[in-house]
Amino acid sequence: MGLNARVPSTWLCPTCKAAAPRRDNSDNTPVKPSGAGEEDVPLDQPLDVAVQLSLLRADFGSVRDEVAGLRVEVARFNDLLGSVTGRLDVLEEKVRRLEERPVEPVVVEVGDSSPSAATVELRQTVERLQLELNDRDQDALLSDLDIGHVPEIKGESVVHTVTVLAAKLGVTLEQRDVVFAERVGAADRRAGEGAEGEAGGRPRRVVVRLARRQLRDELLQAARVRRNFTFTDDSLPGPPRRVFVNERLTRTNRLLFHKVRELCRQHQWRFSWTKRGRIYARQGEGKPACPIRSETDIERVFGTSSV
Repeated sequence: MGLNARVPSTWLCPTCKAAAPRRDNSDNTPVKPSGAGEEDVPLDQPLDVAVQLSLLRADFGSVRDEVAGLRVEVARFNDLLGSVTGRLDVLEEKVRRLEERPVEPVVVEVGDSSPSAATVELRQTVERLQLELNDRDQDALLSDLDIGHVPEIKGESVVHTVTVLAAKLGVTLEQRDVVFAERVGAADRRAGEGAEGEAGGRPRRVVVRLARRQLRDELLQAARVRRNFTFTDDSLPGPPRRVFVNERLTRTNRLLFHKVRELCRQHQWRFSWTKRGRIYARQGEGKPACPIRSETDIERVFGTSSV
């Protein structure tokens, strides 16, 4: 063809090159080294001596600061331990002295029965607290009534009996006005069973709590006006009986009122009554009313010890 070009010995035509087997040319692929473009520092090149000394000095300085802090903490702990140890020594010394102190026997002279001032003060404090507790208990019963001598039968409706009793006293009382009504005390079965299921012996008291204190006051006033009031009902067997309607008292006030009545009978005092849970006694007409709250008041009013 008149060409002067040299053909390399490794030249192949496209057909032969396609038919030739392929070889792995990964070895001929150029690879970019890591950290290319950065300044490479040989590992075997030693650091500057001044830099090493500065680093060591910084490490020693931090260690010295930590040691100084530990010394301060140890000093504080030693001071605290010394204080606690001193206190324990003082307590041990006090306990030792108390244990070694001889116990002096209490000598009670037979002829000297007068209590000390501290004992008298303690007794007065106890009596005052007892009076306050009793007054609080009594205030909780200001809406209650204590009815006695109401005939008792089996299976009775106490609420119905109370409403009938109030109607006979002239006070309108509905069942919704009664919070509760029940018999209290142990049943008296000495006389056995009476006719038509009537309980033998003395009937138990009826305790009533009303929804309003005004209704209780009206019932009390009506019962005091009709002192000899007798109660009977078609559902209750037996003859009419005199019924007593009183304020409900605490156990302490009930026993105290019983003593006051006995003393009034012995000393011929004419009047003894209760009002809003408080006990009063009067010698006669025109005499002042004496409130009684404790045994001390009984001795003061009647000039004698309790019965």
